[in-house]
Amino acid sequence: MKFNRKKIFVTALAVCLIAILSIGTLAWFNATDDITNNFFVADSDGDGTPDFTVEVWEHENDGNDGVDEDGDGDPTITHEGNEYEKIAPGDVIDKDPTVENTGDYDQWIRVHVTFDNWSAIEAACLRYANDGLTTDLRTWLNVNYGLTTPAWTPANDIVEDTASDTITYTYYYNGKLAKDETVTLFTKVSIPGAFQQQDMVFANNNFSIVVKAEALQADNTGTNAYDAFSAYWGD
Repeated sequence: MKFNRKKIFVTALAVCLIAILSIGTLAWFNATDDITNNFFVADSDGDGTPDFTVEVWEHENDGNDGVDEDGDGDPTITHEGNEYEKIAPGDVIDKDPTVENTGDYDQWIRVHVTFDNWSAIEAACLRYANDGLTTDLRTWLNVNYGLTTPAWTPANDIVEDTASDTITYTYYYNGKLAKDETVTLFTKVSIPGAFQQQDMVFANNNFSIVVKAEALQADNTGTNAYDAFSAYWGD
């Protein structure tokens, strides 16, 4: 069977927010980033005071399997996201969006994973519901739910946006992410093998996965990420 060329894009945004401590008032540090752009904001400008920042990156899909090309001791990474061509049903794709604490404080972390072309993907999944295929796209991602510690906890809320034709899943990291530490959300994306060629013809013959990380000051904000984010953003 000949498959059309398909593409998966991972894009990202980056926003780092900052809170200020004033006399008698506690405002929590917070930061947001995803995998394309990183805007770093400290609590002052260039005076050496601590920063509160977060980054998202993944290993580059350059055909070298993470080989250290530039000799700096690290595999090649990208903040721009990867592009994958000729995606076929049953493919298992290497992808490892990784959150890094690039600031100076311990952080609580949550990550939003957004799939676009949701209506087409949902329709394709529903065609094979009797074969056990689910419309929960979290099953496409091999997220660590507890094989190692700390792991990730999925949020109960799933956000469908009909205007942008997207679906978004949220995950909370179960531990504190210390300065310079990293944590990977998933390492594989699995395309259902039950799909046929016509099921893979999404809008423009591609779909994208956007991974957006948010960081919040861990000190003095509670005992876990879910409670801290709920208190700060009123979730």
